[in-house]
Amino acid sequence: MLVRMAFRLRFIVVLALCVVSVAAARPAFAEIAPRPPVTPEQDKPPRAAVLDALFADLAKSGTPEEGAAIQRLIQKVWLESGSPSIDLLMSHGLDAFNDKDYDRALFYFNEVVVLDPGYAEGWHKRATVLYLKNDFSRALADLEHVLRIEPRQFMAMGGLALMLEELGDKKGALEVFRRALSVNPWLDGAAQSEKSLSLDVEGRGI
Repeated sequence: MLVRMAFRLRFIVVLALCVVSVAAARPAFAEIAPRPPVTPEQDKPPRAAVLDALFADLAKSGTPEEGAAIQRLIQKVWLESGSPSIDLLMSHGLDAFNDKDYDRALFYFNEVVVLDPGYAEGWHKRATVLYLKNDFSRALADLEHVLRIEPRQFMAMGGLALMLEELGDKKGALEVFRRALSVNPWLDGAAQSEKSLSLDVEGRGI
């Protein structure tokens, strides 16, 4: 239980910190125009190629420290929206999040999701706020949306697994933790949670 609580706290902290590097932007909000979700066909290299290479390195990494460094690089790529205006909204949302003003953070992340539905991190950050506001149904929906856009988003998988476990779906949580570990073997607390849940769901075996 303590391991799972520690992972939950770590998960929230990492989500908060990983948007610190979002760049400030210059265009006014009036210049922002919605764009359609990015499809796999549109999302071509170099971004896709960079992510593929980073995930290959993550799978081969031999230490937690090496894995953590690669995770940070992956998160940096995920955060690149390609729009200075979206980056500005994300920055305001992060400031509000760090101030624990979750209503204001939700306002900014709502704007990001509406204006750029193909940007997975907008959905991801909104899911984090909704989770902290105990709005699990909307948070779950947002995380599932993240994973439709970025199927390897291991932080979203971690959050989804945590919520499924809290909602009593231990089997579902176990499956998602295993999925997360298949793409990121160093995800904080996931291995311990997977081991504990496997005992609850599958027993100790013979």
